[in-house]
Formats: sequence, C-alpha cells, structure tokens
Amino acid sequence: MKTGTSLSLLLEFLCGLWVQLPSRIKTTEEPGGLFICGPESKLVGDDASQSAVGRPSAGSSVGQLKSYFEELEEKLRVKTSLRMAFQCLSWISILLCIAQVSSMPTKCQLQQTLMAKTHNLLETMTGPVPLQCLDDIPVEIRSPTWALQSKNSKQDVGAAKAVYKSLMKVSSLMESDSFPQSWDADKLVKFQIIVDRQIEESECITRIKTQKEEDDFAVRDAALTDYFDKLEKLLKEKEFSVCAWEVVRREVLSVLQFILVENSNNFWLTV
Repeated sequence: MKTGTSLSLLLEFLCGLWVQLPSRIKTTEEPGGLFICGPESKLVGDDASQSAVGRPSAGSSVGQLKSYFEELEEKLRVKTSLRMAFQCLSWISILLCIAQVSSMPTKCQLQQTLMAKTHNLLETMTGPVPLQCLDDIPVEIRSPTWALQSKNSKQDVGAAKAVYKSLMKVSSLMESDSFPQSWDADKLVKFQIIVDRQIEESECITRIKTQKEEDDFAVRDAALTDYFDKLEKLLKEKEFSVCAWEVVRREVLSVLQFILVENSNNFWLTV
C-alpha cells in the first residue's frame, strides 16, 4: 500500500475516534460526575456531584470518610487519563495531517490564472495609447516570441524557464517610481504584487534538470535578455516619458498574451 493511502486511512480512523471521544468521556462517568469539559459539566463540590459519590453525613465513621475520598480520587484519576488521551489523540491527528500534506507530490509549473490576471491588470491600467505616441514605437524592438514557446513536451522546461526569466525582467522594469500619472495606481500595485508572487512560487522551475540535448534555455535566455535590455534603454533615453512607458506596456502585454495563448495545456498548473 502506498504511503499516502496508509496515512489517509489512519487519519480517517483517528478522526473517527476524535469525534467519538468526547461522548465517550461523558458516558464513562456517572451522571453528576467530575468536571470534564463543556457547558453542562459539573465540579466536585456541586451538590449533585457530592451526592453521586455518596457524600458522608456529619456522623460518618472514619471508614466511610476514607471510602468517600477514595471514590473521589478514582473519579479524578479517570478524568485525568481521559483528558490526556483526548489531547494526545488531537496532537497525533494534527501531525498526521502535516505528514500527509508534505508527502503529497507537487508540480513545479506556472499558474495560468495568475498570468491571466497579470495581463488583465496591465491591459486595463490605462486607456488607449495616446495619439502622439503612435509614431514613437522603435522598429528595432521586437519580442523574441519563439523563446517563450513550447511546441512539445521536450521544450516545456526550456520555455517555462524563459517565462520565469521574463517575469523577473518585467518585475525589474516595473520597479520604477516614475510611471505616468494616467495609470491606475491601485492596479499597478496589484500587478507588481502578482508578478512578484509568480516569481516566488515558480522559483522551483529554475532547478528542474533536463537532458543536455533538450536544454535550450541558454539560447532563449540570451534573446530575452537582449530584448528587455532594449526596453530598459528606451525608458532611460526617453527619460521615462509617457510615450516610452506606453511602448514598454504594449511590449509586455504582447509577451504575456503570447505566453497565455501559444503554450500547451501541459505547460500550466491548473489550480
């Protein structure tokens, strides 16, 4: 039997005991017994509790008093043992839950839903491109879409690493504090947060090993680095003008759109 299945069965059994234990604790003692837990509980010292164990009268003999206190001591011992069993069972259940979760296999893939949110936020962050910026798009800046595409399963790792590298570059570009005032500040912050979240949660992609003949990330990386360096250079040369930022926004949008549309379903982690 597999480890995950064994843990599930054991956890299910313990959960059943955990649910039943409180009722068993209550039925173990006589009505009006010692305090265990809950709003209906009674303390030793209540009249009903004392009468349940045969409260001695003023004229009781030493033997009767001794018997009375021995009975109280026995009930206290039962209460303590059951409470300890309840606490131990609770801790065991928690530890088994943790073990079961940690033993479950995890997939190291990009999340399509987060990528789509990133694209939507950037697209709706501002209105149409200003007319004066339409002629301000450099011809030499063209995204290397081939570097972001996976045509088959052998290319999935290289393409995923390329997408991860693109997210890092986008995050670096968007760290500036000189954005156009026309951009929605709230959407901009959300965009930055989701990009950084994807980088953090998908960092495992960089550690995936592939066979040497299938590892083409170095070529993809070089093309992407050159592309994003040109965008960064444009911003600096144009002194972070509105038109320069619109060029960057348009280019990043095209990159995100290509990533979402052109890659196979096997490329994504569906959550």
